[in-house]
Amino acid sequence: MKPYLHGALNMIEEKITDIANYEFPMKKLATLKDVDFGNGTHFLRVTLREQRRFTIFDLDPVSAEKFGQQLVDWAKAQNG
Repeated sequence: MKPYLHGALNMIEEKITDIANYEFPMKKLATLKDVDFGNGTHFLRVTLREQRRFTIFDLDPVSAEKFGQQLVDWAKAQNG
């Protein structure tokens, strides 16, 4: 790590809280976590695991709401 980055990265203290874990068909796992950056900023951390491959992304509250609504809308359309 570059010396000038070391101090900057240590300034951000994340508090991570587990929200939910999901097991899906075909050995797929998903976890949701609240990431609190200590300054009033929260993100939803989504981790998708498919065998040895991981995808991790953080969503701000507005994006998480839109993403969640799209999931609900799609599920309702399939049952419709």
